[in-house]
Amino acid sequence: MEDHKIMYLQQFLEQNKVSVEDLINIIKENETKLRDCYAETIDLSKKDFATMILLDAVFIIMVLLNMKYFRGFYGNRRGDHIFYRPFKIMDVMFDMSLLENQLPFFILEKLFQLSSVASNPENCPLTELTCGLSKGQWVNWVKEDSWKIIDSSGVLHFVDFLRKCQEPTEKHCPAKEEAYLSAPTATELHQSGVKFNRPEKSSLLDIRFSNGILEIPQLKIYDVIEILFRNLQAFEQCHHVYGDTFVNDYITFISCLVSATKDVEVLAQNENLKNMLSSNEAVSNLFHNLIIENVISSESFLPGLCEELNLHCRRRRYKWKANLKQVYFNNPWTGISVFAATFLLLLAVTQTVCSIIQL
Repeated sequence: MEDHKIMYLQQFLEQNKVSVEDLINIIKENETKLRDCYAETIDLSKKDFATMILLDAVFIIMVLLNMKYFRGFYGNRRGDHIFYRPFKIMDVMFDMSLLENQLPFFILEKLFQLSSVASNPENCPLTELTCGLSKGQWVNWVKEDSWKIIDSSGVLHFVDFLRKCQEPTEKHCPAKEEAYLSAPTATELHQSGVKFNRPEKSSLLDIRFSNGILEIPQLKIYDVIEILFRNLQAFEQCHHVYGDTFVNDYITFISCLVSATKDVEVLAQNENLKNMLSSNEAVSNLFHNLIIENVISSESFLPGLCEELNLHCRRRRYKWKANLKQVYFNNPWTGISVFAATFLLLLAVTQTVCSIIQL
């Protein structure tokens, strides 16, 4: 991979008519800020540190540019294993999504500004390029227009960018944390008459409950989503313990809904969840594992919603109504049979009453 980084650096220099010194100077000017971004002390000399940042930053920038603009030229070279070899770009995306591999986003912005692409206002900003690369890998989590709601100056690194792609548009009413952690399962909600609705074009975290209807945007469960969730969880637990931990909260909420395989089936039937794993049990196990030692802040996301769901499930009339509908009126023929039986019963009672009166 180091050879590939050097190749991308050479391409960047040729394409944008800049020198290595130009790039190194920018990095040296921001060395203190860069070092402060890392939790651990980086035991490298100024020269080695600048070289490391240079190669990693330009590599990421060139991956983004090649994906959007230059894939036809650079990507078809046999020496470019990133785009020439099938699925190699996926390996790069996995590496970029690991919390321990993060590079400060601000240095990417500064070096990107030296590119010819950045100098043309008609071209995409760095956030849009990042979104374009991410949406192909993290299906359902990153949408095509996610970058529009993200201020690049507030992005710490790539994992933070992914987190901001699903930042909820609104917060629900506050409630006790215990109410949040005891959210009903999908089966319990179904048995209490709750209808599941799948809203279109919504953030995954825009979950609402009103008039017995629970709106949950569809979540696609595929084999690598655990990598995404675990790194987002780790980042929140390191940097947002006393703030918004909406990814951890979302994972906890979904884990409550899919406590068993039958719960996964309920959500799948209502298209709130699309299972691409081997079984419904695999989905349930995935979320059970994700919430081990999960951290929920005192300002947790969705607590009021969960309190409303618990109150709904505790009201017996909703369960009786749902049971009546699901058992006796689940299809037109059953409903007709019940109506006919009731009608015949009324006729029999009426006949009996008339007979008694005649006596």
